[in-house]
Amino acid sequence: MFNISAILLVLILGIVAIRGEMNKRTSRLPPGPPGLPLLGNILQLPSQFLYRKLSAWSDRYGPIYTIWMGSQPYLVLGSAAVSADVLDRMSAVTSDRPPMIKPRVFFFKDMILMLQDRTLTWRAQRRSIHASLNIHAATRYNAMQAQEAAYLALGLLQHPEKPFRRQLHRFAASVIFRAVYGGDTIQLLEIDPTKRIEELTEEGMHAVMPQNSVVDIVPFLKPLIQRVKWFRKQADDWFGEMDQEAKRRYDKALPTDVNFLLNLCSKYGITKHQAMWMTMALFMAGQETSDTALCIFGLAMLHHPEAVSTAQRQLDAVCGDRPPTFEDREKLPFVDAIVKETLRWRPGVPLSLPHRASEEFEYRGYVIPAGTVILDNVWSQTRDPAVYKHPESFDPTRFLDDSGTLLPATADTHLDQLGFGHGRRVCAGRDFALNTLFIACAYMLWAFRFEWPVDEEGKEIVCGVDEFQDTSVTVSPREFGVVLKPRKEGLEETLLAAVKG
Repeated sequence: MFNISAILLVLILGIVAIRGEMNKRTSRLPPGPPGLPLLGNILQLPSQFLYRKLSAWSDRYGPIYTIWMGSQPYLVLGSAAVSADVLDRMSAVTSDRPPMIKPRVFFFKDMILMLQDRTLTWRAQRRSIHASLNIHAATRYNAMQAQEAAYLALGLLQHPEKPFRRQLHRFAASVIFRAVYGGDTIQLLEIDPTKRIEELTEEGMHAVMPQNSVVDIVPFLKPLIQRVKWFRKQADDWFGEMDQEAKRRYDKALPTDVNFLLNLCSKYGITKHQAMWMTMALFMAGQETSDTALCIFGLAMLHHPEAVSTAQRQLDAVCGDRPPTFEDREKLPFVDAIVKETLRWRPGVPLSLPHRASEEFEYRGYVIPAGTVILDNVWSQTRDPAVYKHPESFDPTRFLDDSGTLLPATADTHLDQLGFGHGRRVCAGRDFALNTLFIACAYMLWAFRFEWPVDEEGKEIVCGVDEFQDTSVTVSPREFGVVLKPRKEGLEETLLAAVKG
C-alpha cells in the first residue's frame, strides 16, 4: 500500500513546481495555442494523427510555436527553413533526445540507438552504421536488393491471393534482415521469422509519441510508477523478450553481409550487447518505414495512372523486356521522382522522433530553455506551398526540369527527403533505404499494370488518399486491394532468372 500522505505531498509539491516553471518560461518561448492551467495543451491533443493537429496550429501560429504538456514546453517546427535552422545549423545544442521515461527507461532500458542521447557510445554506433551504410558502402547491397525486388515481383505474379501489403512487408523485412543478419530471402509462404520482433517493436514504440506516456507528461510520478509491480513486470518482461530476440538474431548472423558491420563494431569499441541492440534497432527502423513507403507508393499509383504510364514508357525505352537494374538508374529519373514524391506526398513518418535542447539557445528573438522538447513536423513541412506548389497533388514532375532531368534539391530539404530527419539525427541508412525503394518501385512499374479490384457489380473498390491508420510513429493506408496485371510476355520465366541471378 502506498502512503497516502506521501502521495498527496508529492502531488502538491509537483503542482507548485509546475506553476513556477510555467510562469517562469512562458514569456521566453514563441507563442502557441492557449492551454489550461497545470495541464497545458494535453486535452487538446488527439490520440492519433497528432501531426495534423500540429499542422493546423502552424497555419494559425506560424512555423514555430510552443505547446505545453504539463510543465514541459514543446517547440513545434512547421517549415523546412525553420527546421533546418534549428535542427541542422544549431545541431550542436538541439540533437539530444527527451527523457522519454516510459520507452527509454522502462521498456528499452536506454539500449535502443535512436532514443539515446549523444553519448560516446551513441557516437561510436553512429560512426559504425554510417561506415557500413553511407552512399558508397550502400552499393555493396545492390545485388541483394535487386534479387529481393525480383522475388517481390515474382510473388505478386504467382500469388495474387496474398494481400499486397503482406507481400510488401515480406520484401521490406527480408531486405533489411539480410543486410543486417545475412542469410537467404524470407519466403512468402513460410513462417515470418521477424513477426515477433515487429510486435514487440510496436508495443515499445507506442510510448514514444508525447501524448502516449503519462509519466513523461508528469515526470514526478516516475518514483511512484516504478513501485507499481505489475507495470514494472510488464516493462521488464518486454525488455527480457526483446533482449533474447536481439541475442538470438545476433548469434545466428551469417558471415556474409553482417560481418562488414560487426567488424566495425570492434573497431569502434562497441560491446556485443550494444551490437546486439544496434543491429536490432537497424531492423526495427528499416523494416517498418520501407514497408510503409511502398504501401503508399501502391496507393499513389492506383490513384494516378498517368504517373504509371509515364514511368512505364521510360522503363520500356531503357530496359525493354529485361528487368531494371541499378545501372539503369541515371536513365530512369521519372522513377526516382516517383519515389521522392511518394515520400513527400504522404510521409510515412509525418512527425519525427522528438529532439531536446541540451542548452539554452536564441532563435528569431525567442529564448529556448535547455530541456525544451523539439517536434519536427514533417507533414507540415512537406505541405509548405512556398516550397512545394500544390502540395496535395501527387506530381513527380515537380522534381524534374523541362527535359525530364532531376532538378537540384530544394534548399533546406535534405535533398527533398525531409522524412529522414535532420542534423546529427538524420537517418544513417537513408541511402540504403532509397536504393531499396527505387529498385522495388522500378520492378513493379516495369512488370505490372495497376488496377483497383472490383466488386460483384463491377464497381471499383477504392481506398481514399486519406484513409490512413496511425501506429504511433508511422502512418500508412488502411488495407486495400490491388490487381496487378503482367505487362511482359514470359514474365514469370524472366523473374525466375532474375531471382537466380
